[in-house]
Amino acid sequence: MPTEAADKSVKNRPGGRKDNSLYQKRQLHILKKATQLFIKKGYAQTSMREISKATGIDIRNLYYFIKSKEQILFLVFEMLHNPVYGNFKKDEILNIDDPVLQLSTAIREMINSGYDYGDEILLMYRESKSLPKRLLKVILQSEYQVFERIEEILKRGVERNVFFIEDTSFTANMILYQLSIYPLRHWNMKKYSKQELMDLIEKNVMKTVMP
Repeated sequence: MPTEAADKSVKNRPGGRKDNSLYQKRQLHILKKATQLFIKKGYAQTSMREISKATGIDIRNLYYFIKSKEQILFLVFEMLHNPVYGNFKKDEILNIDDPVLQLSTAIREMINSGYDYGDEILLMYRESKSLPKRLLKVILQSEYQVFERIEEILKRGVERNVFFIEDTSFTANMILYQLSIYPLRHWNMKKYSKQELMDLIEKNVMKTVMP
């Protein structure tokens, strides 16, 4: 589970008395244990009683920290999205003027963020349909923001005549697909180290956008 991302996601959520550190620690503990169960058994097959048992928190007390199983899944998805979008807020990416270097850096940061969380990312792809529409809309908006940042870099590169692509929207989608290839295909890509994977994906993306 992406601990640092989880810590930030839980701490940054408003909630009056629920902003205290004990509440945050308990909620984070629940999210981690629930994620393990979702990965192992599937979201639909996991009950709140099983989550209660795994966390060691009485079922009645569990609902003080988490309102529903849907909320748990939503918060897990938030944990995975937040560090990815957060990459584009870092000065080392925002302040890069060269679109080629900016795209290359963004690719490497995104791979680095998700490399160790293949099971969690697969869970997100597999179980997104389980979220109610109002929560799914929030998650899809987060994903769209990542897409927008990639497309902005591509558009700047086209304007400066360093990227040669006809459709920046389609290309941005294809880049994001390539960045998901390791979580989706890691069973068949174990021979590649993280560094090798970064190099190969970066090289493949740059061949797509540059002559």
